Amino acid sequence: MINQREIGQDVLNFSVGMKHAVREDPDIILVGELRDEETFMTAIHAAETGHLVFGTIHAASASTTIGRILDLFPEEMHNAIRSAIAFNMKGIVAQKLLRSIRPGVSRVPTCEVMTFNPIVKKLVLEGHDNKLPDAIRIGAEDGMQDFTMSLKQLIDDELIDRPTAFEVAPNKDALKMALKGIDVKAPGII
Repeated sequence: MINQREIGQDVLNFSVGMKHAVREDPDIILVGELRDEETFMTAIHAAETGHLVFGTIHAASASTTIGRILDLFPEEMHNAIRSAIAFNMKGIVAQKLLRSIRPGVSRVPTCEVMTFNPIVKKLVLEGHDNKLPDAIRIGAEDGMQDFTMSLKQLIDDELIDRPTAFEVAPNKDALKMALKGIDVKAPGII
């Protein structure tokens, strides 16, 4: 059984530990999981003071990560958190591990990458999270890729089979088009 007092003490210990870590002037800070308000605020504070901070959070895609972070906070803090995200995050990488068809390779990652270019920053600040997948799709020049692009590349490299790709594809129609050589990069609603 989980004891609420112990959880509260763990959060306090983490917060104190992070504050002491920042004072030691590390080059990189890794936060195992951003699972509560205190942890996220401590990580953002470290980023605001010039530290490189990596953190993990459970989310289905790079774009839905913003919503998962906002879920940690009360509604009245969302604008401030959006601002902190837009001005301090450099990128979000979402990944799923898939069974490989290549001998000797058990699993391979399919990755979605969203970098915080001016369009992404603007969409996050304005609360247009629903438009982030379009920004990712058209942002290849800025190092972005969506799951469709990643899955197509894994198929082309003969690392996964088509049924595996379609099983996890967030947009099966887009994957079908990509496999036929139809590249949809034109901005939709952005």
